[in-house]
Amino acid sequence: MQPREPARSSHRDPADPADRAEPARAPAGPAGTAGPAARPGEPAVGLAEPDAAPTGPDAARARMVKELRQLGHLLSPAVLAAFATVPRHVFVPEIGPAAAYRDEALVIKCGPDGLPVSSSSQPAMMAIMLGQLGLQPGHRVLEIGTGSGYNAAVMSEVVGPAGEVVTIDIDAELVARARASLLAAGADTVTVYRADGGYGDPGGAPFDRIIVTAGAWDIAPAWLDQLVPGGRLVLPLSIRGVQLSVALEQLGRGWLSTSACRCGFVRMLGAFAGPEEVVRLDGPRPLAFQVSDGSPVDIDALASALAGPASDEAVPVALASIAELADLDLWLTLMAGRVNRLTVLAAPGEWLDPAAPPPFGALVSDGTDAYRLGICMLMPAGFGDDGRGRGRAAGNRPEVAATAGWSGAAAFRALGLGGPELAARLATLSERWAQLGRPGSRELEVAVWRAGAAPGRPPADWLVVKRPSVNIAAGWPLAAR
Repeated sequence: MQPREPARSSHRDPADPADRAEPARAPAGPAGTAGPAARPGEPAVGLAEPDAAPTGPDAARARMVKELRQLGHLLSPAVLAAFATVPRHVFVPEIGPAAAYRDEALVIKCGPDGLPVSSSSQPAMMAIMLGQLGLQPGHRVLEIGTGSGYNAAVMSEVVGPAGEVVTIDIDAELVARARASLLAAGADTVTVYRADGGYGDPGGAPFDRIIVTAGAWDIAPAWLDQLVPGGRLVLPLSIRGVQLSVALEQLGRGWLSTSACRCGFVRMLGAFAGPEEVVRLDGPRPLAFQVSDGSPVDIDALASALAGPASDEAVPVALASIAELADLDLWLTLMAGRVNRLTVLAAPGEWLDPAAPPPFGALVSDGTDAYRLGICMLMPAGFGDDGRGRGRAAGNRPEVAATAGWSGAAAFRALGLGGPELAARLATLSERWAQLGRPGSRELEVAVWRAGAAPGRPPADWLVVKRPSVNIAAGWPLAAR
């Protein structure tokens, strides 16, 4: 193994087995010139009142920081200052200086199938995860999934010269790109190298913090082993097809979440990839989707259900906002028993009109029985009645639909022969959710213990899923039930 070096010359010898590893991940979901970035010790852009109105990327960056501040995420002043300092447009030169600071995930690479395989994550999602991570000056941080390099640069600004950021990506093209961008942005102390992120960085461990920026189905043992005592792991974890950004800390022989929120990242590939393969349906209503945990489904029956008639079952409780709709969607997914989640990645031709950009989801029952298969999408009442598609489903970014108006009413759009029965069952469960105080992601708890280890006993109504490396339990504490 070659010496680990910072971005200005970081490399792995081609003969190193880590450099020959199969792709480890696909990161989060989906060229302009500018003045030099602020360096440590210089005033942070957007945090001080300027003498004159700024223009170009400086003004766009200041607006982005203002928006992040207004979102109400629990960000430290150091994280806000880092967002105000690091020039995102340097990491996404193909986007353009002003557009680079929109609160959007910016795709930087697609696969042969046209689906994104790498992006610069949405700044708001970055802010949430960095808040969960709880970075402090002097921390040593490992990032799994370099992408554009922007997140690593922001973290490097927060941990400062006494800290260290190591970032790993399997894609040689992305590693070279990120290394060049980090140099151009002045973040030349970040270490970047190519390896299978599922194995972490044994030569650099231990770390105070580890952050994963690809959708994880399992939790690699290295991520737990390479933390210092009292360290923290933050990752997008798939539980029954719903992705949750979860912060985990060790408690006894297991790990317990300190926070969780909805998110959407493209799934990890490689040694610790999950079984959730992309399935495509052709024809007049093409669709690309994944089924939770790779569960089998009758593809022909699914296609027939999607093309067939639909009916609506009203949600029997009023919902205060789109955010509550998303909380109900999460609760039903985890608590509805024997169902799978269908996550739509693309619907070419816009025949399916979601309330949020893909990925969004639906629940599927009896997926292998053509005569009983049912599909239900939870959506605001009245959406999809404009003739454009089958309806709008609750997704990972409920704020997208907030400006469309909110009546407080929602419905389950039922498809397939078993759809009406599934919708009626979900409607009954919705009443139970309301009686329990409308629990959502804010109150959700996640417990993790190694496969084969004797766990503590989770509450009887928690969902427990088994992975090759760990077991995961998710549910709500008594106070939220």
